[in-house]
Amino acid sequence: MAYWYAGASEVVITPPVGVDMTGFAGRPSGAVGIHDDLYARALVVEAEGVRAALVATDVLSLEFSLVAKIRSLVEEQCAIPAERLLLNSSHTHSGPAAITLRGLGTADGAYLDVLARAVAGAVKMATDRLAPARLSFGAAPIRIGINRREKRPDGAMVLGRSPSGPYDASVCVLRADHESGDPMALLFSHATHPVTMGGANLLFSADYPGAAVEALCRLTGREGKTPVAMFAQGCCGDINSEPVGGTFEDVRRLGTLLGSAAAIASETAVPVQPAGIRSGVEMLQLPFLPPPPESEAVTAYEAARARLAQLEAQDASPAHQRMQQAMADWAEDALRAARSPGDYTHQPFEIQALAIGDTAFVALPGEVFIAYALNIRKQSPFTQTVVLAYSNGCIGYVPTADAYPDGGYEVSQAYQYYGTLMIAPESEGMILDAAAGLLKRLD
Repeated sequence: MAYWYAGASEVVITPPVGVDMTGFAGRPSGAVGIHDDLYARALVVEAEGVRAALVATDVLSLEFSLVAKIRSLVEEQCAIPAERLLLNSSHTHSGPAAITLRGLGTADGAYLDVLARAVAGAVKMATDRLAPARLSFGAAPIRIGINRREKRPDGAMVLGRSPSGPYDASVCVLRADHESGDPMALLFSHATHPVTMGGANLLFSADYPGAAVEALCRLTGREGKTPVAMFAQGCCGDINSEPVGGTFEDVRRLGTLLGSAAAIASETAVPVQPAGIRSGVEMLQLPFLPPPPESEAVTAYEAARARLAQLEAQDASPAHQRMQQAMADWAEDALRAARSPGDYTHQPFEIQALAIGDTAFVALPGEVFIAYALNIRKQSPFTQTVVLAYSNGCIGYVPTADAYPDGGYEVSQAYQYYGTLMIAPESEGMILDAAAGLLKRLD
């Protein structure tokens, strides 16, 4: 009797043309076309009667309410509890608004309802296809991006190029084969922001992850039997693709490079040890930085409202007005926090750990800096550890503690799109300790 069972599936989740995109500010309209389809892909693994599901979606991230809905549907339809359902998003900036970000597109409720059912349906199909399988794990070197936190001579921290900054130049693959040896599914992970296409692009696209999936399928398919290849995004909070704001030819090139490396990792993979499926979740309460003094918050709010009125009087473009409206909304929330600081103290942060044999997955719900992945992997007792960001929702950026003094977009600005206040530097230690504890308990 086989030890491992596995099943995989994929469904198209491309929205209708016209639905708002997200990831970049200032887009003049919703999507005007489709360059390549977006997918939800699921891999379900079973051992000794215990099932787990890993899901990859071609969206920026999933709203927490959407995560809850998908979890409920999957538990009802597949008997897979939330603790063993890992929902990862590729973080493509050429996808639809499936998460609420101020000024960066409005989510379409009808689409989100279909999306939730489509993702749950993918898990159901994968569950129904469970069959005896062989699991293996491999890794290979690849570099398609660069650390983007560039410190200029004047001390300013900008989104640029930092060649000496942390980066994980590797791709890892969890491979599931039929007993015949034909590939069933290839789950591969790398950490680089999918921003190859910039904000001027108005076509739905999975960006380089989609091109990598295509390349990997071409390289690993056998006699018309194509595996389900699925990309899981790593901790790319401070990592950009090279280039940013390029062309679809750049998308193809980066995807081909990554897909080819994933194929090498797949072909050199070693068996996953039959040690069962274990899971664990820990919910942290990350502290916020304190809100600004009330007088400062009042000044910021009044300035934001005045700027909005000025843009309206000048008949500025709708995109500019939307962004300023977003900043005015944030300033109003910040003022509310300044007046009632006791209502804004902590950010819930769920850490999920899923062990499949001697391979562990750690899922974090944020735009996590790459150093987290490197540190968690280093401390892990497992033979292989994959650390994923943009999983089970997204709270916004999760920098390392040493990034705060330099500030920059990820520390000092981006939280205004996601929420009201920024998490505090001590969050790093809490996350690393909790992740290490979870992995130790599962080992």
